[in-house]
Amino acid sequence: MVFVFMNKTFRLLSASLLMLCPILGSYAQFPQRISTANLYVQREQQPDGGVFLPAPPDTSSVAYIDDFVQWQWGKSVRPTERGERASQESASSTYEMARIFSEALGIKISRSETPAIYNLMSRSYHTAEQASKNPKEKYMRIRPVIQFNETPTGRSDQLESLRTSGSYPSGHTTRGMATALVLAEMAPDCQDTILRRGFEYGESRVIVSAHYQSDVDAGYMCAAACVAAMHSVPDFRTDMEAAHAEYYDKTGRKPSSGAAWADAPDGRRILPVPVDTASSRYYGDVAQYFAAKAERMTGRGNQARTDADYSLEALLSAFSAPLGLTLDARNTSALAALMSQCREALMRNATDLAAASDFRKRPYVQLGETAFAGADSPLSSSYPSVESEIGWGLALILTQVAPDRADDILQLGYRMGQSGIITGQHWATDITAARILASCMVARLNADPKIHRLLDAARQEYDSMAVDNP
Repeated sequence: MVFVFMNKTFRLLSASLLMLCPILGSYAQFPQRISTANLYVQREQQPDGGVFLPAPPDTSSVAYIDDFVQWQWGKSVRPTERGERASQESASSTYEMARIFSEALGIKISRSETPAIYNLMSRSYHTAEQASKNPKEKYMRIRPVIQFNETPTGRSDQLESLRTSGSYPSGHTTRGMATALVLAEMAPDCQDTILRRGFEYGESRVIVSAHYQSDVDAGYMCAAACVAAMHSVPDFRTDMEAAHAEYYDKTGRKPSSGAAWADAPDGRRILPVPVDTASSRYYGDVAQYFAAKAERMTGRGNQARTDADYSLEALLSAFSAPLGLTLDARNTSALAALMSQCREALMRNATDLAAASDFRKRPYVQLGETAFAGADSPLSSSYPSVESEIGWGLALILTQVAPDRADDILQLGYRMGQSGIITGQHWATDITAARILASCMVARLNADPKIHRLLDAARQEYDSMAVDNP
């Protein structure tokens, strides 16, 4: 049945400004216009999605099946109220971000009424605007609206612009999700609503046929990588503190005193439900599983076996190479402590979602096979992939520590997720969900003062050791 479907498919197609000085007097000094000088991180200094992400699926590849299925889904949604919202959200600007996230925050974001929040949001949005450009120019993927000879349904989409700009990754998604991650860190009490809107802003691009699903998924990853890079910039941290205080001053709410894992993002409120065997997306999952299975007897298969171990010791060993250091609990104690705390929080976040969501059989169980690597645990849900959330989440955290090695770090974190398909432990859609959830969880970790202290200690340790090991 799967192969019949596939054939049909292929045919058819630093000091806190806030705490050290009166905040109201400083708001008027925020920049009123964005120039390249006001970006947190310049394009050439950002992680390169053309390096840490794989190439987009070709129309003749099995990975394209999911793209085609989701294009059909998007087309079916266009005549609905959700389709109308997707059309409206083809607009991409700081004004549009202010409108969307004002609803999520419950306060009006504007330059005059919330200058600190607007400044943070605007600078983050424009910084993220640069994050998708390298892979877009590298691949120049044809957009679905062009591939299928459609008329644009996004109100702000122009056919010629869509024709001459690359589809992979989605720039709208990158900007929207980056804004969501930053605002969720600023206001963790509203994080689920904010992050869901960031997710839906990307989903809208599939509905209007401006992007394939894989373009949007790549946009979510570029957004998270860009925000991670921003955290190495003192300006960003100062602006975040000012916006954080302004938010609580305007709302009268009080910051949470709980640890990140006590108030973690709820994946049920952010992500769609797991794919089941009755869903058309299941065909894409099965096709990608069989394609990945062919890699088991190669060097990549051996790599996947190694990646199946996500103990702290294994993770310290794995991330040693991209960091250019030998990580262990004794000689790199600050880095090990940071990774240990974040690993526990990411693992708990993933397992909580698994327990609260509909149970999904792992691929090797569903297809009557034996486990190629990892634990033989047929009673453990495939959704979401715990090791993928840990791998991608730690990669984002370590990018904040060593931004000079971001591409290598992120490439490893992304690879760990793909390994789960090769081993038969997870479906592709489970891994994508885990990466998005990891990005959301890292936003929550960044709002935790304890993690701040661990990050600062890890940065100092890395910087001192990097000098000794150039």
